[in-house]
Amino acid sequence: MADFGFDPQMLGSSVGGLFGGLFGDSGAPYDAAMQQYQQWANKAEGTQQPYLQAGQGAIGDYQKWLRGQQNPGQFINGLMGQYQQSPYNNYLQQQAQNAGMNAASASGMMGSTPMMQQMQQNSANIGQQGINDWLQSVLGINTQYGQGQHNLMQGGQNAANSLTNMYNQMGQNMAEAAYGKEQDFWNTLGGTIGTIGQIAPFFL
Repeated sequence: MADFGFDPQMLGSSVGGLFGGLFGDSGAPYDAAMQQYQQWANKAEGTQQPYLQAGQGAIGDYQKWLRGQQNPGQFINGLMGQYQQSPYNNYLQQQAQNAGMNAASASGMMGSTPMMQQMQQNSANIGQQGINDWLQSVLGINTQYGQGQHNLMQGGQNAANSLTNMYNQMGQNMAEAAYGKEQDFWNTLGGTIGTIGQIAPFFL
């Protein structure tokens, strides 16, 4: 009687390999890797989102600010319509008038035309200086506002760029993991078919 070289241990090992390949979860490491990619991507996204939202919110304000600068004359006139003389400026004018009157009285020119003209000129100079100081302050604040909105937009753009790069990298990692999972499946299937080929003669 012919001896086919039947080895029960080899058969058990082959059958174990067969069922291990069929029922084992060879894709589990890839699934775990994908979960890690997603978890860390969510954390990074949460970190960048406030900056992105702030930048998005600044776009409309910055565009409105730019439109306000299109007509400089109209812009300045609009500002000057809001001007009110400060109490300090009034105080300086009053002090100048008192000093002028005292000087005129001491020199015997009280009520004279030159004295009145000088007092009026001093008061106008003080008033004009107050306007200039106020306008420079307002223009400085306006510039800072526009720059602030621009900075917010730039920060939002940087956050958007970071998120875009992160999404691209995550997509690549996920694709590689998915490809590896598929390749591992086909390799396992190929190994299983090979195992079946090895043990099939023992059942014939």
